[in-house]
Amino acid sequence: MKLIFLGLFFCEESLQEAYCASKRVLMAPHKYQRNLLDGLENCKNVEFFTVNIPPTGSFPVNYKKLFSKRYKWAENGLQIGYLNLPVIKHWIQKWKLKRLLKNKIDKNEETHIVIYSLYEPYLKVVNKLKKRYSKLSVTLIQTDPVPGRGDFEKFMTPKVIKRGNRLVALTKNFDKFILLTKYLAESLEVGDRPVEIMECIANGSQIAGKRNETSKNVCLYAGGVGKDFGLIELADAFALLPEAELWVCGGGNASDYLQEMSQKYSNIKYFGFVKAERVAELQNECDFLINPRRPNGGFTKYSFPSKTVEYMMTGKPVIMYKLEGVPDEYDEYLNYVTGETGGELAEELRKIFSQDYTCLAEKGEKARVFVAENKNGTIQAERLITFLQEARNERD
Repeated sequence: MKLIFLGLFFCEESLQEAYCASKRVLMAPHKYQRNLLDGLENCKNVEFFTVNIPPTGSFPVNYKKLFSKRYKWAENGLQIGYLNLPVIKHWIQKWKLKRLLKNKIDKNEETHIVIYSLYEPYLKVVNKLKKRYSKLSVTLIQTDPVPGRGDFEKFMTPKVIKRGNRLVALTKNFDKFILLTKYLAESLEVGDRPVEIMECIANGSQIAGKRNETSKNVCLYAGGVGKDFGLIELADAFALLPEAELWVCGGGNASDYLQEMSQKYSNIKYFGFVKAERVAELQNECDFLINPRRPNGGFTKYSFPSKTVEYMMTGKPVIMYKLEGVPDEYDEYLNYVTGETGGELAEELRKIFSQDYTCLAEKGEKARVFVAENKNGTIQAERLITFLQEARNERD
């Protein structure tokens, strides 16, 4: 099989640059793609080439670098270089991408292009090439809500809605879709075209955390600390749980509240932004990993939090809410709560803490094995290849 992957991630060189030059670096989409590409490397009889554009903002407002450098890795990976100015960058990207793909697409043999996300330069170029090459098959991987679609439409401006409509229109002649959750199909107007749900891709090389012999009910949350993520209610809950501790890493608009609560209550510790190495250390030291994101606001229908699988890979017990985007097959491995207020959440957490920690730890280990064996990059890459082949056989 000949496959071309159009990605929006960071190669090693551009990632280090982004940490210094960007206001914000989104790691969840980056990890999803890199784990998939690592898996493709292990797949036999697949000839794949990766074209990449780093997901950074434009100079000078959202990125400090005027030029995005060209990088090449191994024999099957190329990051496009361009002048990082609004509008101009997209024109350059489309021009270079079109030239590159024309040299990669075989007129006489089926070629599969897999596009990550609704990135307009990718969509426009591939949409035109799809009309030119009869043996070109196109698959879109979508892991984010569609702009201006679904439950968000009433909150969006006419400009955002128009942009979403334009992006969806560019996918009308695409062949198949890989989606983070089933709810994205309606937003993309998939219709009867083939769909595969791929909610996560785990890093199979991640080392499991150490199992604690004696639980002290230490719960760790690492991620964005926005007020909409449930961090306020989580801190309020632990203010009522002196027998347990809450550790929080990350930044956001709930930071001031968390800092205030950490000064007021000795069992609440707010670390702010920390490096990944420090997060790994805290994961080893804690007893539970917790995500207070609740199923409200519509967004969770279209989301599978990447921290869910990262938490599960540690082998520690995971506490979270049942989100609409989390498939039912995960239910037996997770410890769900439902409380809306800090008081309600505290009562549910107290019940969990009263359970035999050995049993909870065994559940956490089963969760790790489930993810490691069923959601690793190689397994998911093989699912991708099978999905593409099945769709091809149906057409034949």
